[in-house]
Amino acid sequence: MKNLTAILALFVSVTALAQQGNRVECFKKMMDATPEELAEMQTKRLTLALVLDDKQQKDIYKLELTAAKERKANWEQRAAKMKVRDGEKPSEEEREATRKDRKEKYAAMLDKQIAHQEKMQNILNEEQFDQWRKLKMKRHNRMANHDGKRGDRPQRHRDSNKGRK
Repeated sequence: MKNLTAILALFVSVTALAQQGNRVECFKKMMDATPEELAEMQTKRLTLALVLDDKQQKDIYKLELTAAKERKANWEQRAAKMKVRDGEKPSEEEREATRKDRKEKYAAMLDKQIAHQEKMQNILNEEQFDQWRKLKMKRHNRMANHDGKRGDRPQRHRDSNKGRK
């Protein structure tokens, strides 16, 4: 019985590590992909999910290419910023500047999402657009409920920052 338990524990741990490694590999492949490859993959995913015609595929590819180039530039900019810091903690002034910058970037991100949604609405027919919104909400919910996959950090709530200075 003890041997069976040990084998089962070993199997579960190896499976968990294999899944985590696969996730890291996928992320590295995505980071190494060109914006054109990312746009092509996203266009193919949407074509399969929404049954797009050729004109819609071309329009969505252009839209996704623009977004992929922007994302790639942001990733590279963020990576460069992290490399420069090299593990040292930011000063209080840098933290305050980061907070203000984060608020501005969040507002800009929401504006971009609204613009992207309007463009998608112009490209897709009503049924496809409804389906696209459902896919988007499903992905959003999956990301919001990742259940500790980002580590064992406790979830922070907006109200918990009230006591901080």
